[in-house]
Amino acid sequence: MTVRILVLVCACILATHGAAAQTFRALLGDRVLGTVEYTSSGSGKTRTDRMATALDNTPLGVGDGTFEAISRPVTVDGKRMRQYTGVSQSRRKSRSITVLHDAGKALRTDISPTSERTDLSDPARVPAGIIDLAQAFGRLAHSTGCPEPFRFYDGRRAITVQTLARTPTGGGMTCTVAYRVVAGPGHLSPFGFRKLDLTLDYNARGVLDNATVRAGLFSLALQR
Repeated sequence: MTVRILVLVCACILATHGAAAQTFRALLGDRVLGTVEYTSSGSGKTRTDRMATALDNTPLGVGDGTFEAISRPVTVDGKRMRQYTGVSQSRRKSRSITVLHDAGKALRTDISPTSERTDLSDPARVPAGIIDLAQAFGRLAHSTGCPEPFRFYDGRRAITVQTLARTPTGGGMTCTVAYRVVAGPGHLSPFGFRKLDLTLDYNARGVLDNATVRAGLFSLALQR
């Protein structure tokens, strides 16, 4: 559902300034749709990143549901790698994704049900230099200011996130950020959204006050 996609994208960008646990409200206008939580433990290659959304007040309940994404280090055949798991559940459907990757390369992708697979669920088709969705949260949670460019892979598509402009605003900063699906299907069939526009408003202390993401006629914000 579009509302759930916007929540995930917006949360990914908002999760800056690295407190161990952070909770945000998802807003559609003045309506609180639910919450997004990000937590992390460890550091560097040993860090585990977790993000979870719980939506229970979307219009007509069409976007209600939960999503949890975890990225953790694992050892496979004596080699340290990283495993991503993403589980979404709603009244309409449930989906589970597991991705094993190492040094920016996808090695294995498992999706249940198999009908949810896409061409990009074949690791051989995934562009190099990827991180996973939970790592993308962590990348931003442990940085400051407008995000540096990165590419992430969610098991079904590859996405780039890149800052296009930095505009000083009364001691703070507004960042204009492009979210682009560069391989695999767009979001939400039949619309197939491939381009989302993000606006990040930082205050004079370098703390992000607001994040807004827009896709077509849809617009959603997250607030701490």
